[in-house]
Amino acid sequence: MKQPETNFLRQSLKLWLSCLIELLLYMPLLVLLQVYLLPEQAGLPWVYILPLLSLVGVFLRDYCNLKWKQLVVALGLGLVLGVISSGISITGIPMIVAGFICTYQGMTADSRPDRFKIYWAGIVLYFIATIVFHRIPALQDSSTLLNWSGSLCLVLALFMSNSNYLRYSSFSRESTRLPKGLLRHNRLFVIAIVIAGAVLAAGAGRFIGVLLWNTVRMILGWVSRLFAGSETPPPPQSAPVATPPVLPQGPANEPGLLAAILNISFYILAALAIGALAYFALRYLYRNTSGIWRRAIDRLLSMLRKERIPTANDAFLDEEKNIFTWEKTVQGLKDYWSTKLNLGGRQDRWEQMKGNRERVRWLYRHWLGSKSESGYEVKQYLTPLETRTDILKWSDLKNRTHKGDKDSVTTPDNLLKLYEEVRYGEQEPSEADVTALKKELKL
Repeated sequence: MKQPETNFLRQSLKLWLSCLIELLLYMPLLVLLQVYLLPEQAGLPWVYILPLLSLVGVFLRDYCNLKWKQLVVALGLGLVLGVISSGISITGIPMIVAGFICTYQGMTADSRPDRFKIYWAGIVLYFIATIVFHRIPALQDSSTLLNWSGSLCLVLALFMSNSNYLRYSSFSRESTRLPKGLLRHNRLFVIAIVIAGAVLAAGAGRFIGVLLWNTVRMILGWVSRLFAGSETPPPPQSAPVATPPVLPQGPANEPGLLAAILNISFYILAALAIGALAYFALRYLYRNTSGIWRRAIDRLLSMLRKERIPTANDAFLDEEKNIFTWEKTVQGLKDYWSTKLNLGGRQDRWEQMKGNRERVRWLYRHWLGSKSESGYEVKQYLTPLETRTDILKWSDLKNRTHKGDKDSVTTPDNLLKLYEEVRYGEQEPSEADVTALKKELKL
């Protein structure tokens, strides 16, 4: 059943917020993408498109619920982003990969079971980035940004892990509120850890690192002077190397519109040809080979056909389900009044029954109806064997009451046996057994 539009929009915004937090956790990778992999004409604006691709993936999660659909749509949007940002060139491959990852991230936002590992892997990445980026000249400008974003990620990771642990300990689901006393007690510890992290991110960690590094250098220098006996002379300064003159470059001629169209058509045809060859080659190998290769393709196909299953934390939750439907209610009223008023009596004829299972039920109903016409009160809550025993008791009581006129009550065992097989099993009775039973009952 589809969600209402308001609930779908609210849930989509929550999932997009979690995607933004995940992108924030892996911002050092975005910095590396911007500095080393993006061409100069792409710049930062195209990096800002990546969160929007995550939002598009979130909205497409219900339509792309199979693995192969998610991969195809994510790759298509990544190709569009790469072509728009860098054109048809090898420099657009990083943007294609980034667009693919962000779109796929949005499509699978509600099916990731364990976000704890994602959060703390991002914290470890920030820890490594703050140490390495400070010593690389091209990345030093992003150190301040990483310090602030790393502090925010640390706060989010601590609150997330603490909330998950509290819900796990109190057997609560995500939508329920935690007890105020328990929440206040734990938040005090988290706030203390956050303050310590803020102090480290403000520069205390760098100061401690520089202090330790200078101390180690001083100890090593003192040890080297102790064994050498004299200070090592400073290395001689070499003369600067003269740079050769740069020759002016000629004007670059831009290709025409026809050349650009032909280039794009060539790339499209080449991609289609390569895809067709790969498809037919894999199809031939799958049909004509066996062993490890066939098992590998079977696993790949099962992975691509895997359906997205949203995760839910519903531990110890009493489920309430409404089983009332107007269709069943109206049909029940029609069946009740048609039975009471004997409307459509021709529907319960032997010729109208479809299959031997319905014919066995028809024989049982008519046999039970004949007993009801003789004065027996049918009890719907009894099983067929219990009904047979009850009929025998009723017949014995009737014979004792009317001693002069005794009725012989027959309860055919074949009818009860076939009816129990039809009612409690799935086996289809044979035509010969049903015909013989009908003749035996004289119906």
